[in-house]
Amino acid sequence: MFQQPSAGGDRVNLTEVLGSLALIYVRELREGVPTPYGESDAVAVDLHFLDGPKGGEIFENTLLFQRAIVGSLRSASHSDPVLARIGQGIAKPGQSAPFVLLPFTDADAALATGYIERRPKPFQAPATPTAAAPAAAATPSPATTAAQGSPASVDLSTLPPEVVALLQQNGAITAA
Repeated sequence: MFQQPSAGGDRVNLTEVLGSLALIYVRELREGVPTPYGESDAVAVDLHFLDGPKGGEIFENTLLFQRAIVGSLRSASHSDPVLARIGQGIAKPGQSAPFVLLPFTDADAALATGYIERRPKPFQAPATPTAAAPAAAATPSPATTAAQGSPASVDLSTLPPEVVALLQQNGAITAA
């Protein structure tokens, strides 16, 4: 029901998941994160891999620093999840090819929709009472119905005296 606080995020090697379909929940954009190469922007995400070598695995609170990916996810914080395949772009001379997010297909969307529908729903606070709630209170309680002699009546003499006293206090039955 609850989880312990996290000591840090999960790590994922994007080289291992090239071509994989990922459902990406963006937690937040973090600007000016210190790295060994200087400050850099990053996105904190939860990655749900739907296929590929890590299919079925979830990486929580993962920091992604790749500029093209950060740019693709910048506006998705606290919004609908992003569905994409992990890919690589064209390398500039003397540099590695950047990781990028590739568009999803209709088949990818169908797979992701099924995945989301099968997942447990996150906790939601109970709804506030509506105008229909007082109408429910007008429905006679079983004790009231029993006292009125309906087919589902209860012989009050079989109830403990404290229960009878409570029913009388609540107006469910009248004193005999």
